[in-house]
Amino acid sequence: MISFFVPGLPAPQGSKRAFVVAGKACLVESSKQCKPWRDSVRAAALEAMAGHAPFEGPLRLDVVFVLPRPHLVPKDRKGWPCGRPDRDKLLRSTCDGLTGVLYLDDSQPCVGAVAKYYVGSAPMEPSLTPGARITCAPLRCDHEGGANKRGRCFDCGEVLS
Repeated sequence: MISFFVPGLPAPQGSKRAFVVAGKACLVESSKQCKPWRDSVRAAALEAMAGHAPFEGPLRLDVVFVLPRPHLVPKDRKGWPCGRPDRDKLLRSTCDGLTGVLYLDDSQPCVGAVAKYYVGSAPMEPSLTPGARITCAPLRCDHEGGANKRGRCFDCGEVLS
């Protein structure tokens, strides 16, 4: 299991816009904050992995996003960040930043929880700055499903000896 905190303002993975330039399609990310957030996630994951190889097989991925509290939400009330940014789009940009560092492909996380909190109300530390707490653990398989022709488990894909 590995757990780390990514400081910074979590940015959602927005839609892409398509343009045709010289007869070729070009895709452009609609959110300018997405690339810096993915770079921060990648850098924090590289530091946390400390040279270890990415996880293989099915994973549990839990992400807690800590967002800045708007001025309209009083500090003495908990308040839930039920507005933008969208939780699923925040997860999408974060998972893209973890690909190739924490795991090989973003299809590997199978189970997990995602939550959004305001600064100061998250049930984790450090919750005094915006960012995300990422926890990842491999899911263990008992290999009861058998193996395919190449000797890989049908359930988790691990090579069986």
